[in-house]
Amino acid sequence: MRRPLISVLVLVLGLVLGTLPGCRRKKEEASVAGGKTPLVFKYQPLGDPVAFRELLADFERKNPDVALSTEALPNSSDVAHQFFLTSLEGGADDFDVLVVDVVWVPEFAKAGWIADISKAFPPEVLRRDFLSGPVEAVVMDGKTYAVPWYVDVGVLFYREDLVPRAPRTYAELEQFAREAKAKDPRLQGYVWQGRQYEGLNCNVFEAIWGHGGQVLDEKGRLELDTEQARAGLEYLRRLIASGISPPGVTSAAEEEARRVFQSGQAVFMRNWPYAWEEAQKPDSPIRGKVGITTLPTVSGEPGWGTLGGWQLAVNAHVSPKRKDAAERLIAHLTSPEANVVMALSYGRNPPRPPVYKDPRLVERVPFIASLLGMVENARPRPVTPYYNLLSDVLQSEFSAAITGIRPPEKALKQAQRQVDHLTGQFE
Repeated sequence: MRRPLISVLVLVLGLVLGTLPGCRRKKEEASVAGGKTPLVFKYQPLGDPVAFRELLADFERKNPDVALSTEALPNSSDVAHQFFLTSLEGGADDFDVLVVDVVWVPEFAKAGWIADISKAFPPEVLRRDFLSGPVEAVVMDGKTYAVPWYVDVGVLFYREDLVPRAPRTYAELEQFAREAKAKDPRLQGYVWQGRQYEGLNCNVFEAIWGHGGQVLDEKGRLELDTEQARAGLEYLRRLIASGISPPGVTSAAEEEARRVFQSGQAVFMRNWPYAWEEAQKPDSPIRGKVGITTLPTVSGEPGWGTLGGWQLAVNAHVSPKRKDAAERLIAHLTSPEANVVMALSYGRNPPRPPVYKDPRLVERVPFIASLLGMVENARPRPVTPYYNLLSDVLQSEFSAAITGIRPPEKALKQAQRQVDHLTGQFE
């Protein structure tokens, strides 16, 4: 158990050392001779770098006064978060543009680590040009702190050869699963992410929304001890208790659920859109047999998938000159044309609605083009500076409920009590 932890700590330490005051590069001074503004972009690798390098080269051609360099972060979201947490808290100013998970923006903004970029990206312009869910996650108190780069959303996969149509309600999902299992007892009904980690929170929030609930009240308080939240959590517990979902979902993350579904052993799966391409690979047993739709709800209206994805922000510690260059880079990387490149080359879902109708997407990646209605319906997790702190509490209590350790009602009461205690310390 110690060795992986030590490895992560060493990695984080190695990343942070370069941001400590004594180790910082004298970028401003070193660039005087060339007359260019140095700009460093911290990002996580996307895959084949060719298309992304061309995007950056295009920026440099259009901005000859900027000397751009990139520094890759580990793919692990937790390690990247820890790196930014440590370096930005220490006042690091040797990188300018950073990628931030959708749930990090309020935390980083509240701490003063990312800059207010409202002048370059007015909230009203973002609301006009981007999907509402991502904008809700990056605009706080009327100020813009990041710009959506690409988005993700929780969706429902289903076997078109095993069910009459996509289920609209929870009752239909359970009915269709039972009917398919009656014909083939080897099948699992519905697989999803029930392991005690952030993915479980996403599944629970979706169930709460699907039962007509909200997660934040009018004052921004995380509201868990409600009738709708109890109904949502009881639904997830009932799926396991009734056999619609196998007991193994309580230890499943995205890949565990995908492997079961892709092997042809499940009727339904909740996951992210990335699983579509995996299901369509030449050696996939379910190739050509899979449909994708919005999550069901108790009423039958299209469900709300959890919003995922990454945003671009500016380090609050950099100089005004570098901030200006950083804002130009963000504008370039979040432009409609860049959205198209990210979709075609990396399968990243655009945050701008009109891009889904671009003829290039419709022709070459019709699956992404078909996601518009689902990403328009995506909802962010609670937009609060304390979300990462509260997430551990939620995971623990939600897990206790779906595994049968505690009744959902008691788990939610305990979660509410702990959340109120933690957030009360900061008020």
